Amino acid sequence: MAPHAQHNAHHFAKSSEPYADYNKEEYHQVAHDFSPALEGDMSHVQQPLRVHVERVVRQYFAMLGDEMPTDLYELILKQVEAPLLSVVLEKTRGNQTKCAQILGLNRGTLRKKLKTYDLM
Repeated sequence: MAPHAQHNAHHFAKSSEPYADYNKEEYHQVAHDFSPALEGDMSHVQQPLRVHVERVVRQYFAMLGDEMPTDLYELILKQVEAPLLSVVLEKTRGNQTKCAQILGLNRGTLRKKLKTYDLM
């Protein structure tokens, strides 16, 4: 990976404010379609998670300019997987069996992923 692309990938992965466009007080999670929406202000159109992912990936490519990144798939998956595991584990109060059931994972697979992200 080119030095500039590597720096940008590192910045993208380690951003100090990964949820800067989300205000905890204003947003909530809609169960089945994963659509963030403003509470009390329905003038904003609810958008599925894929729309936000597409926007961020487009911003990432714009930031890189003509440089081409490598391992982008793994980078994106890690950015989504770690907070997903963390939130579901928090919601189940650390119960790994329930967490695995919610995620549709084998408990052993869940434990391996939790270790990967230092969530155990």
